[in-house]
Amino acid sequence: MKICMDKKLFLGFFFLLAVVVMLWGVGPSAALAKDTVKLGLLSPFSPPGDPAAGKRMRWGAELAIEYINKEMGGVLNGRQVELVVEDDAGTPADGIAGFRKLVQKDGAVAVVGQYHSSVCLAVNKVSQDLQVPLFSSGASSPKITQSQNPYIFSIMSLTPDRAKFWVDFAKAMNFKRLAILAEDTDYGTGFETYVKDFGKAAGMEVKSIIFPRTITDMTPMLLETKAWKPDLIINLGVGPPAYLMVKQAYDIGLFPKVKMLGSFAWPIRPEYWDAVGQKGKWVMYTSYYKPGMLMSDSGNWMAAKYKAAHGEDPTFYALNVFGEMLVIAQALNKAQSDDPKDLQKALVGQTYQDWSGDVKFEEPQGLKWHNVSPPHLILQQTEIRQAFTDSKLVFPPQFGGDGKIAGP
Repeated sequence: MKICMDKKLFLGFFFLLAVVVMLWGVGPSAALAKDTVKLGLLSPFSPPGDPAAGKRMRWGAELAIEYINKEMGGVLNGRQVELVVEDDAGTPADGIAGFRKLVQKDGAVAVVGQYHSSVCLAVNKVSQDLQVPLFSSGASSPKITQSQNPYIFSIMSLTPDRAKFWVDFAKAMNFKRLAILAEDTDYGTGFETYVKDFGKAAGMEVKSIIFPRTITDMTPMLLETKAWKPDLIINLGVGPPAYLMVKQAYDIGLFPKVKMLGSFAWPIRPEYWDAVGQKGKWVMYTSYYKPGMLMSDSGNWMAAKYKAAHGEDPTFYALNVFGEMLVIAQALNKAQSDDPKDLQKALVGQTYQDWSGDVKFEEPQGLKWHNVSPPHLILQQTEIRQAFTDSKLVFPPQFGGDGKIAGP
């Protein structure tokens, strides 16, 4: 009888040990992994999207995970956060599939990193259906926020605001003739419409050409543009087409004789200079910050870590993804829940801090729904492979712009 009881105790102990091993693996890592809070990154990492932008947003997201876990002590009383990533390839179909995987398979409680407007517009509807917060980190179409989806959040300049800023810049420079060369996406065609409207309202002549995003030769449309004799060309390409426009405009003698303005900060990328070389000097570009501007403590931490790791200053989009993930972490703590529906409620109407300062998502009617807009700047590359921090600040004067465009 004693032997039998000892055997039963041994078997019971062995069963209990097996359960512990199953739950904890060979150590605590499996249990900790099960207890992590997952944050999703859905960005373009392959063509026809803009992989150079996606790569840098991932760098920002990775630093956000480090900051939340080490500097903030995790979320929800010490739980660690984990990054899960999908490639939207700059296409709506891949974006929808990627979002569903991040949420339904990986268990992400929120997703950041949306960059292309056409993708974000498609994923926006899915986020509402699945009731999981989605952050537009770079997509600018006003249709995104005008949807008034309770689960969409945007820390980004919207298309009408940026288009108006460009026209104000052109007016300050006394430009009369604007040429718009735009890719055939929601991004390009949306800007083309607003720049035409604002430009004509300001008494300017405006010429626009729409090109396919997969274009490999822009020479014919650039020759047409040259014959029209514009004062300013607004380059609405994304990634390689933007670089190609600069290179071929130089080759036919159009640029830099005629000034060219990029719609975002792609001229600071090494990939730009690899593509165009010395032909890329004198291009202007739009940005939402310049290294050296005032940032929050977390922003200063991120900028230093980023530059040490990658040898360049962070782009706005890398900073933006970093900041959005910090906002999500703060909102999780405010909600005291990792339920995406509770997170959504906590995100609205509360003040949080990102890399630049305080942000607050409010619900006015129209395009400003859940939108926080950064400041707008126009900078210029006056040297080959010029560092972001050394770019010349041209406009506006309230941020230190001198109103002078350098050039040959």
